[in-house]
Amino acid sequence: MKIQAPKRILTDDFDDDDKSIAGKIGGLINTFNEELYSMSSNNITIADNLDQVIKIMKFEVDSTGKPATDISFQNTLKGKIQGCQVIRAIGNSYPTNQPFISYVESGGVVTINHVSGLPADTEFQLVVLLIGQ
Repeated sequence: MKIQAPKRILTDDFDDDDKSIAGKIGGLINTFNEELYSMSSNNITIADNLDQVIKIMKFEVDSTGKPATDISFQNTLKGKIQGCQVIRAIGNSYPTNQPFISYVESGGVVTINHVSGLPADTEFQLVVLLIGQ
């Protein structure tokens, strides 16, 4: 089902006595309806509308999944990170399973402790969706 563009509230559609109030209400409702329609037409973005951010990080892990180097970054979300999901893994081989990241957050700094699903001693670039609370 395709959502139809909303009908605008126009002062010309009202009697002279009602045009003033119709203009005030239309000014509020028309803008909101147009934004809502635009959003529902695949124009919503993570960066502008959700408390989420996409972060790209390079990883190389040992056989236990511990990163070869310390990996920390500043949380830029409104609050603490609720969770994260790897949405893409780029490397010279394939992950052995869906990568899963274990992390701790303290004072707004996120530190990666463990990444499962990656073969040892192989560099990967992971595209990670960080989800806010």
